[in-house]
Amino acid sequence: MRRRNIKENANYATVKCAFCKGRGIDPFPVLSHLSNCPVCHGRGEVRAKLPYDLCPACGGTGIYTRSRLYCWNCRGKGVVHMSQTLTGGAVEGK
Repeated sequence: MRRRNIKENANYATVKCAFCKGRGIDPFPVLSHLSNCPVCHGRGEVRAKLPYDLCPACGGTGIYTRSRLYCWNCRGKGVVHMSQTLTGGAVEGK
Protein backbone atom coordinates (compact mmCIF):
# COMPACT_ATOMS: atom_id res chain seq x y z
CA MET A 1 0.00 0.00 0.00
CA ARG A 2 1.42 3.36 -1.03
CA ARG A 3 1.37 6.41 1.19
CA ARG A 4 -0.36 9.49 -0.09
CA ASN A 5 1.86 12.48 -0.60
CA ILE A 6 0.90 15.51 1.42
CA LYS A 7 1.43 18.77 -0.41
CA GLU A 8 2.95 21.55 1.63
CA ASN A 9 0.76 24.60 1.49
CA ALA A 10 1.98 28.15 2.05
CA ASN A 11 -1.19 28.86 4.06
CA TYR A 12 -0.14 26.57 6.93
CA ALA A 13 2.60 26.69 9.56
CA THR A 14 4.03 23.93 11.72
CA VAL A 15 3.76 24.67 15.44
CA LYS A 16 4.68 22.75 18.57
CA CYS A 17 1.78 20.70 19.94
CA ALA A 18 0.42 22.51 23.00
CA PHE A 19 -1.32 19.45 24.49
CA CYS A 20 1.84 17.34 24.86
CA LYS A 21 4.25 20.33 24.83
CA GLY A 22 6.04 18.89 21.80
CA ARG A 23 6.99 15.56 23.42
CA GLY A 24 4.61 13.40 21.38
CA ILE A 25 3.40 11.36 24.36
CA ASP A 26 0.08 11.62 26.16
CA PRO A 27 0.52 14.07 29.09
CA PHE A 28 -2.09 12.13 31.07
CA PRO A 29 -1.02 8.47 30.72
CA VAL A 30 -4.43 6.95 31.37
CA LEU A 31 -3.94 3.87 29.19
CA SER A 32 -0.15 3.65 29.29
CA HIS A 33 2.84 5.87 29.90
CA LEU A 34 3.85 5.04 26.31
CA SER A 35 0.62 6.29 24.71
CA ASN A 36 0.94 8.74 21.82
CA CYS A 37 -0.54 12.21 22.06
CA PRO A 38 -4.11 12.19 20.70
CA VAL A 39 -3.61 15.63 19.11
CA CYS A 40 -0.32 15.28 17.20
CA HIS A 41 -0.28 11.43 17.07
CA GLY A 42 3.25 11.26 18.46
CA ARG A 43 4.87 13.80 16.11
CA GLY A 44 5.14 16.69 18.60
CA GLU A 45 4.08 19.16 15.92
CA VAL A 46 0.76 20.16 14.39
CA ARG A 47 -0.20 22.27 11.39
CA ALA A 48 -2.06 25.52 11.91
CA LYS A 49 -3.72 27.66 9.28
CA LEU A 50 -2.22 31.11 8.86
CA PRO A 51 -2.75 33.66 10.35
CA TYR A 52 -3.12 32.19 13.82
CA ASP A 53 -3.27 33.41 17.41
CA LEU A 54 -3.34 31.80 20.85
CA CYS A 55 -6.61 30.06 21.66
CA PRO A 56 -8.75 32.31 23.89
CA ALA A 57 -10.54 29.34 25.48
CA CYS A 58 -7.48 27.54 26.88
CA GLY A 59 -4.92 30.35 26.78
CA GLY A 60 -2.66 28.36 24.47
CA THR A 61 -2.27 25.34 26.75
CA GLY A 62 -4.37 23.01 24.59
CA ILE A 63 -5.98 21.55 27.71
CA TYR A 64 -9.63 22.07 28.63
CA THR A 65 -9.96 23.87 31.98
CA ARG A 66 -9.73 21.55 35.01
CA SER A 67 -9.82 18.29 33.05
CA ARG A 68 -7.69 15.82 31.14
CA LEU A 69 -9.38 16.59 27.83
CA TYR A 70 -7.92 18.61 25.01
CA CYS A 71 -9.49 22.00 24.32
CA TRP A 72 -12.56 21.79 22.12
CA ASN A 73 -11.97 25.21 20.59
CA CYS A 74 -8.45 24.65 19.25
CA ARG A 75 -8.56 20.83 19.33
CA GLY A 76 -5.47 20.76 21.54
CA LYS A 77 -3.23 22.72 19.18
CA GLY A 78 -3.13 25.80 21.39
CA VAL A 79 -3.65 28.12 18.43
CA VAL A 80 -6.69 29.04 16.35
CA HIS A 81 -7.06 30.57 12.91
CA MET A 82 -7.78 34.28 13.09
CA SER A 83 -10.93 34.96 11.10
CA GLN A 84 -10.98 37.89 8.73
CA THR A 85 -13.90 39.66 10.42
CA LEU A 86 -14.40 43.34 11.11
CA THR A 87 -15.66 44.82 14.37
CA GLY A 88 -19.23 45.07 13.09
CA GLY A 89 -19.37 41.33 12.43
CA ALA A 90 -19.27 41.72 8.65
CA VAL A 91 -16.86 39.49 6.82
CA GLU A 92 -14.11 41.40 5.02
CA GLY A 93 -14.57 41.56 1.27
CA LYS A 94 -18.32 40.97 1.32
